[in-house]
Amino acid sequence: MNNKISKEFAEILGLLCAEGSHIISYSSYWEINGLKKRYRKDKRSERIEFYSKDINLANHYISLLNKEFGFTFKITKHGKINIGNHAIIKSIINQTPLGHLKWQVPNSVIDSNKEIKVFFLRGFFDGDGTAINIVRMFSTNKKGIDQLSFLLSNLNYKHTIQGPIIRPKRKPHYVLQLSRKDQIRFLEEINPISKLPKLRK
Repeated sequence: MNNKISKEFAEILGLLCAEGSHIISYSSYWEINGLKKRYRKDKRSERIEFYSKDINLANHYISLLNKEFGFTFKITKHGKINIGNHAIIKSIINQTPLGHLKWQVPNSVIDSNKEIKVFFLRGFFDGDGTAINIVRMFSTNKKGIDQLSFLLSNLNYKHTIQGPIIRPKRKPHYVLQLSRKDQIRFLEEINPISKLPKLRK
């Protein structure tokens, strides 16, 4: 099986692991087609949803989707970008489940070359990272954080994992923190779209 993916798809997957969700819903309703009327019970629908407050990142994500899949996507009035095409949904879910506690670094990224790893990290960092004072990435998903750690080690970035960090009314989360020695190289290599660095000197 050929697991090779494009850099655009790698970045899409990174963004969705950070800020994406796979939503499945069921509905029942009367359907009228001409003179025919029938009751549709428990009709299944699904979508992949992405949300970012950063309009530049949202537009960048749309650009990646257009390049990879050849479809035009729009931002809803609620600031979300939805994928409803079943073939595209399947191609994404075949790589990784989505959701804060479910996402995983895809094998197609783990087994890939440096460029693909870097673009996946760029996507994840743009979604769930910060470069204020020091470079960090966050998640409630310990397995996912461990897989990110594996990628960083593979690319020779020194880092630490902190957590679980427990705060009132919030799920325990983990922090992956780059060493001060390697954070500039990391930012130069991934070249983030939305997270402008404000590093402590």
